[in-house]
Amino acid sequence: MGMKQRLGIALALLADPQLLILDEPTNGLDPIGIEELRGLIRSFPTMGITVLLSSHILGEVQQTADIVGIIVGGKLAYEDELHAGQDLEALFMDVCRKGAPDEIR
Repeated sequence: MGMKQRLGIALALLADPQLLILDEPTNGLDPIGIEELRGLIRSFPTMGITVLLSSHILGEVQQTADIVGIIVGGKLAYEDELHAGQDLEALFMDVCRKGAPDEIR
């Protein structure tokens, strides 16, 4: 699985994209692979590449992203910069509870 993740990102980069959409990019990687990929993802903006990363692993999001968006019920319920020391899990739970339609609360 980890090699497929790496190959998929490498193939996407061949097209010299301005935007990369990554869904659970660290899935299947070992801890060293995760660290290496995290560094690579964080370097993309210096290459003029915007990255949209989707993940339910909030700790990984916190170590990788500059700005976070939380989608609840198919709608963007929150978007802001991440701040040092911010409790992303608490923020996520709060936004989901406030922004979720009654049927998924």
